[in-house]
Amino acid sequence: MKDELVTRGAQRAAQAFEAVGDWVLRTPVVVIAGLLIVVSLIRNGLVVWNWFELSPFLLSDWDSPASAFQSNVLLNALATSWQALGLDPTSFAWQMFQVALTLTTFIGLAVLVIRRTSLQGSYLPLALVLSSGVAAVLWREIGRYDTLYVLGMACAVLATRQWLIWLGILIAAGSSPEQALTAGLLLVGLAFLREFAEWRLVAVRILAGSVVVLVAIQAWFFLAGSPEKTRIGTLVEHILGVEIEAASAYDTSQSFTQFTLEKAMISLSAGPGLIWSYLGATSLLLILFFMVQRSWVRALYLVAVVLAAPVAIGFTFGEDRTRDIALVSVPIILALAMTGSQYVTQLLSRLPGDKLIWLTWLAIAVTVIPATYFYLDAEEPWRWTKELLISINNGVPMVNDGSLR
Repeated sequence: MKDELVTRGAQRAAQAFEAVGDWVLRTPVVVIAGLLIVVSLIRNGLVVWNWFELSPFLLSDWDSPASAFQSNVLLNALATSWQALGLDPTSFAWQMFQVALTLTTFIGLAVLVIRRTSLQGSYLPLALVLSSGVAAVLWREIGRYDTLYVLGMACAVLATRQWLIWLGILIAAGSSPEQALTAGLLLVGLAFLREFAEWRLVAVRILAGSVVVLVAIQAWFFLAGSPEKTRIGTLVEHILGVEIEAASAYDTSQSFTQFTLEKAMISLSAGPGLIWSYLGATSLLLILFFMVQRSWVRALYLVAVVLAAPVAIGFTFGEDRTRDIALVSVPIILALAMTGSQYVTQLLSRLPGDKLIWLTWLAIAVTVIPATYFYLDAEEPWRWTKELLISINNGVPMVNDGSLR
């Protein structure tokens, strides 16, 4: 009797397993992609960060740039155009426009990922990308150049049409030339491994396009009489010991070495949570690729490119911890998700049953795992949702720490 009950239970579980998988596979792609995006919002919460209000000089002196923020050319041009139309770049309408731009980026990212994986019929790559710090940054940094940068990088890495690839490179580099250049270098490093050889041409294109845009922006600042005001110029001055004035959460009166050590100690105090914060569930694929390497040298090289280099670059040249690391890691996160999903598909082919159902359940698992942490402390996943429900239940405003964000 007991064995019969166990058998029936196993059969019902198997039927439920297949039924859920079949439902997902029958449901229109736009619905599933929309659900994955909504879940990423519920996990991370939405933060409207009006950068132009916080940096009032960002839009001034467009012809004679006097701020490193102005090297984020596209977002500055967008806001300047908005202002030229007589609209207020610190208004609610501008903020809602930025929210709409963020949603557009998510839709574009989903379209590009799904088109590249259409032959597999799997939502796993999209679920992996949306579990990472890429999604967290998009939702939590509305109002910065991040959304344009991510959309550009997604086109550069995943598009198949030449014009769209180069347009994506131009958008990404025009949004943040230094981060685009760094992202290209990291993808070049990853593409040296045979498992990621398909991304070599993409990496070289990003690298070449970023160099051209970076030189053009530096020339623009030079001709305007302020070559030291770009991020590259400010960094060089800081390294040379010149006292600089730059927007920073840290004390810029320190030497560059002290400045970097302070940022390193704060960033690394998050421990493994910092790695999980930008890689999300793609860190599981990193373990898979680590295991298939033919030598310890190659395995350690993989770790250096995906973990050590982005983290070191983040606290050396940036200061937003997860945000900076996630942005320079966008191409390698996309490469890990796309190539890793192919490897997982091959492994699942050996299991009984339909591999698409197995892939669907993996995508569900990746989606419900609280896979994203952010900034210094490992925030409790789904915290935003929990606080919202508590405030609704108690009839009180959500907890506010006093930050303008």
